[in-house]
Amino acid sequence: MIRIPLLLLVCLLCLLSTLPLTAATQVELILDASGSMYNKLDDGRYRITAAKDVLSEFVRNLPQGDLDVGLRVYGSTLQPSAAGACQDSKLVVPVSGVQQDALLSAINTTRARGKTPIAYSLEQAIGDFNGTDQCLIVLVTDGEEVCDGDLQAAATKLEQAGCDFDLRIIGFDLSSQAQATFQGIGTFENAKDAAALAAALDRAVEGAVERTPLGDATLTAPDEVLAGSKLMVEWTGENGPRDYVTLVEATAEDGKFGSWSYTEKGSPLELVAPATPGPYELRYQSDRVEGIAARRPITVLPAEFAIGGPAVVKAGQAFEIPWVGPDNEKDYLTVVLADAADGTYGSYAYTATGSPARLHAPMQAGDYEIRYQSDREDGVFARRPLTIEAVEVRLDVPAEVRAGQSFEVEWTGPNGDRDYITVVEATAPDGEYGQYVYTAEGSPITLTAPFVDGKFQVRYQSDREDGVFARLDLDIAKTRVTLKAPDTVAAGATFEVTWTGPDGPQDYITIVQQGAEPGAYLGYQYTKRGATLTLRAPEEPGSYEVRYQSDREKGIIFGSRPIRVE
Repeated sequence: MIRIPLLLLVCLLCLLSTLPLTAATQVELILDASGSMYNKLDDGRYRITAAKDVLSEFVRNLPQGDLDVGLRVYGSTLQPSAAGACQDSKLVVPVSGVQQDALLSAINTTRARGKTPIAYSLEQAIGDFNGTDQCLIVLVTDGEEVCDGDLQAAATKLEQAGCDFDLRIIGFDLSSQAQATFQGIGTFENAKDAAALAAALDRAVEGAVERTPLGDATLTAPDEVLAGSKLMVEWTGENGPRDYVTLVEATAEDGKFGSWSYTEKGSPLELVAPATPGPYELRYQSDRVEGIAARRPITVLPAEFAIGGPAVVKAGQAFEIPWVGPDNEKDYLTVVLADAADGTYGSYAYTATGSPARLHAPMQAGDYEIRYQSDREDGVFARRPLTIEAVEVRLDVPAEVRAGQSFEVEWTGPNGDRDYITVVEATAPDGEYGQYVYTAEGSPITLTAPFVDGKFQVRYQSDREDGVFARLDLDIAKTRVTLKAPDTVAAGATFEVTWTGPDGPQDYITIVQQGAEPGAYLGYQYTKRGATLTLRAPEEPGSYEVRYQSDREKGIIFGSRPIRVE
């Protein structure tokens, strides 16, 4: 439904509109897929992405019938430094009929990689046509010839070929220097001013090919509907490709659309009434051609909306909001900054969960709004101011913590749903987490220090919201691990191991074959059972190790000593 008002499509259609396409007309699109197409546009998209979107939309709107359209792509296979990069030009879809699926697939799978062999591509294109009366080449490029090709010579070869060639070159935001290289070569236009070219889009589509006008249609629906509610519309019509029914303001220009649904979904169709009451109109339209096949007036009546709840809440805390509204599918309540654009959302709850809705205040104090919105339509149905007051978030830890040992963290904070406290390296980016405990466990919570010494931080974070709401530096000191056991033991016999170490949760003493991978174990005992543990030797004699390991750090051996099983 969204018409793409991009430079490339508009220029492409503008050029096509000036050429009377007949049953003998063949069209070849040539797409630049050189590495420079990965430069970004002002809207942040890569040029190749925008070009593919535009060409795809153009192909979807091509009519079937007496028209042949093919696609050649250059620069998509080889890197610029590769041998043969200046001959990297391929006809990916033959100039035969409108092979919509093949064209879309070729466009979508194109990757920008290599050089810009424009002259070579034009010369190769001569053989792509089937000797008809009229041949149109539309070349889309974001750069100039870089393979020492002679554009003028290539254009001359086109003129001397059997077909009546019409060469149209569309520059995609070319520099003035690059534009100058196309002077006198076919018909050149640089796609630069989106606003001016977008205004010509509908006229260009109409002139590109002969379109069949919309046939008669009918629309049946209630005379009135509540704002934001569902609306069922029965229709009759030709149900052509990309025909649709839409609901717009009564004064909207023809071709505009609001809530809409393609007729291919059958009758009746479901639309959603806008949030703003007033006079509206149902229309039967099409992406294929201008015009309105049927229209019917309808009035959108005000719906009752109300939002209650507290005027002030504490940062990060959960609160309840009673509400009144139509409770349509995908309606929701959300809390956002007071000056946030309509449609923005933060913590939210769908109205389907009932009234009151449960929301969470953001961690940042300030002026906010509670809004009643919908996933189905832009706009705000109701809003209510909310002030969020700051909450102190504080962390306290022991003066000394040793590697691998458990330690307590006392804290104060909002204790919102899925708030947690974690220990990470001091240089870790905000949002990263290591061993953690949710604040729902209460204060103090118990964390276990990593098994390495160094600079760390204890942080108060949340799964609900990005950011670190409190942090405290923590120096983790080395912990010495010792193991005392006999040098030899009889196969299958028990023996004692006396140890010192961090005694963290899931730490254990085990016996394994000498050189076994970290984390391997045979017989084992958790350290929480005491400072002296009893293990049983394997039945197979040989060289073994007694190790201090942990389920929390399976890739690390924190201490070991050899033992011989005889």
